[in-house]
Amino acid sequence: MKIAFRNFLTTLRRYKASSLLNIVGLTLAFTACYIILVQVRWEMTYNRTLRDSERIYLIETTDWYEPGAWQSWINRPLSERLISSTSAIEAGGCTWGGFGSTVVLRENASKMGYDRFTINAGSISTSLLNVFDFQSVAGDVHDLKRAQSVIISRSTAEQLGLGIGDMIWCDTEQPSAENAREIVAIFEDFPRNSLLADCKMAMDLGDQSLDDPSEWGFNYYVRLYPGTNPEAVADEWEKFFVEMNPGAANEEGHLETDPVRLSCIRNLYFESDAQVPCAQGSAATTYTLLGIALLVIALAFINFVNFFFALVPLRIRTVNTFKVFGAPNASLRFSFIFEALGLVLIALFLAWYLSFAIQGTELASYISAPLNLTQNLPVVGVLLVVAVAMAVVASLYPAWYITSFPPAMVVKGSFSGTAGGQRLRTLLLGFQFTISLGLIIATGFILRQHNYMLRQDMGFDRHNLMAVQLSEKAAVNYNALRNRLLADPRVVDVTGAEGRLVSVSRMGWGRRYKDEPIILQAYIVRWNFLKMMGIPIVDGRDFLEEDEHKETGMLICNEAARREYDLVLNDEIGGFLGTDPLVGVCADFNFRPMQYGVSPFVFYAVPDEWSSRSSRILYLRYRPEADVVEVADYLRQCISETDPRLTPGEIQIRTFEEELGQEYAKERRLATVVGLFTLLSVVIALMGVFGIVLFETQFRRREIAIRKVMGATTAEILRMFNRRYMTMVAVCFLIATPLSLWIIHHWMSTFAHRAPFSVWIPLAALAAVLLVTTATVTFCSWRTASENPANSVKSE
Repeated sequence: MKIAFRNFLTTLRRYKASSLLNIVGLTLAFTACYIILVQVRWEMTYNRTLRDSERIYLIETTDWYEPGAWQSWINRPLSERLISSTSAIEAGGCTWGGFGSTVVLRENASKMGYDRFTINAGSISTSLLNVFDFQSVAGDVHDLKRAQSVIISRSTAEQLGLGIGDMIWCDTEQPSAENAREIVAIFEDFPRNSLLADCKMAMDLGDQSLDDPSEWGFNYYVRLYPGTNPEAVADEWEKFFVEMNPGAANEEGHLETDPVRLSCIRNLYFESDAQVPCAQGSAATTYTLLGIALLVIALAFINFVNFFFALVPLRIRTVNTFKVFGAPNASLRFSFIFEALGLVLIALFLAWYLSFAIQGTELASYISAPLNLTQNLPVVGVLLVVAVAMAVVASLYPAWYITSFPPAMVVKGSFSGTAGGQRLRTLLLGFQFTISLGLIIATGFILRQHNYMLRQDMGFDRHNLMAVQLSEKAAVNYNALRNRLLADPRVVDVTGAEGRLVSVSRMGWGRRYKDEPIILQAYIVRWNFLKMMGIPIVDGRDFLEEDEHKETGMLICNEAARREYDLVLNDEIGGFLGTDPLVGVCADFNFRPMQYGVSPFVFYAVPDEWSSRSSRILYLRYRPEADVVEVADYLRQCISETDPRLTPGEIQIRTFEEELGQEYAKERRLATVVGLFTLLSVVIALMGVFGIVLFETQFRRREIAIRKVMGATTAEILRMFNRRYMTMVAVCFLIATPLSLWIIHHWMSTFAHRAPFSVWIPLAALAAVLLVTTATVTFCSWRTASENPANSVKSE
């Protein structure tokens, strides 16, 4: 062991360049692999760390808008009735609207004012405490049933210095004894990769909408007794629906489609056919990332083999000298295996340090999971075992190979290796080129699709727009705020809406029209919304300012809604205030991201007293020549003066392009991650090229010298070296292109709007790899090609 360690140190000192490149390549590969494995583990264990997660289910109903799809928003009367009528359910409860930013006030130390902060909070039914494991750290979480009480998480209590008995005020502008809430319990934080990760404060939902079948804003969860079959529960519920509506059943007494299903929370993350109230991902993307991680590791170890063979001409004499002096093959082979393990362990420790350093960088934002080692010990262990195993496997053949030649080799001079060894190295390098080319092509198409979605005409004018979410006070005073903003010459117009214009989900309406059910996505807006957004009216009229002073609302549908349901202008459709007239039809536009098609949609203009709802989001259009930063600062100033509780620094303003970009965060993340690993694979492949060219220039020095004596120029020698690698890249391109195009075609099939095929992307990938390969080969072989042939002959 001591001799092997001394030989390892000698190798590091003597072959600095190859050792350094080996360590760098392995470090980058291990870093990439560790980050990917951490993310994959986070996704694969989503919700699985919650206690009894295998017995907890989310109630889902058929989607109103997409046949064959499911959604998890349901009303309370139906859900409570289903739960109470099923003996197999141990407990059931709900959340309302999830957990989002809530403004909380606390009396300050001077008792003369209030400290203001934001907590992720939400309303839950107290029965949900029996579904999920809310572990009490202080107090009793079941005291939430007491009037005007709240429970908070441990991290929130520690961060804000809150404790049992403290009084706080939630989402109110006028704190008083009547609207104060008492902290009655502190519970343990839920895991970050769970649907309750954002639950930092919970309030009792009470009897909210308990008798209102029209409010479908609740998510219901049930805990089944051990051994209960969820499909049996769903079948029992089907009988309940048949009893409610016998005419909907077929001859066998069943419904044509299941009205309700139970989805285990363990499967929600990868559930592709439903909209659920938690993070979701793609199983295909996760397994693709895992495959990339394994490929990167494979590329790095291929480089290890190539570098070893590159040094064979330099080390063969040393090995044979040891053999002449009696060193057994087993001892020499153990030294080479020990050398591989040493390089791998050094690279592993550097990779873990690099992962630690990445935590505070922008790159960490693309990873959902924390990167610190203590929270990912299983990943650390797996990576260590895999790395050591691959080091041993990758070093066995080279160690056997270099010790397989007879000691007489030490006397014979040059060494060129066997034809089989050359074919193996060519095959390994070809594999690296194929993977690199495939990743480059895939990255190009992913980026093109992402840019296409961002730049495609969506049916409205999205230029020179900025958006800001208003506080309740600012929304109530919308008209005054708008008039002040319009007084600035840099502002073209201002309007408001209930939420973001482009969003995956929004308020859904189930209504009856001409005695037939219709389903619409509804969007509450101010009277000038369509005009400012440049959405054309194709029939009827636009909203008018006086519409906001009427007792009922006004509706404008899109062409898709009129086609689907034969809607007629001036007919009445049920709204919030009774029945409301349909006054116009607008052109179809993309109100959801470009992954989705266009479906029935209505704009809803409501009376001005609803401004707290119709003005939650303020949109401002500025002149093209205006300074965006200055306009944003002016908007912040006006909002903070309208609501003095807000400071300008607290108000987040986004351009519309930034707001739209949030809808494509998943695609942007995928493009960035794949792009980074593509770059890494190319770097590793070029290291492999470096190793093989180094090997060739070592054993072909005499051949090159003879060619130069016979009249060959340096340029001809360089072309000779480059020709082989250019041919190899071309062959790999022919293999990688159809494979990558097949994968991209499958990925793009999930989008309703697809970027057109661009032949320049594969050609650009080929040109890029040819360019960097030629540069690398030329750089590595220049010294040997330009060397005086007399020196080569003398040394040989």
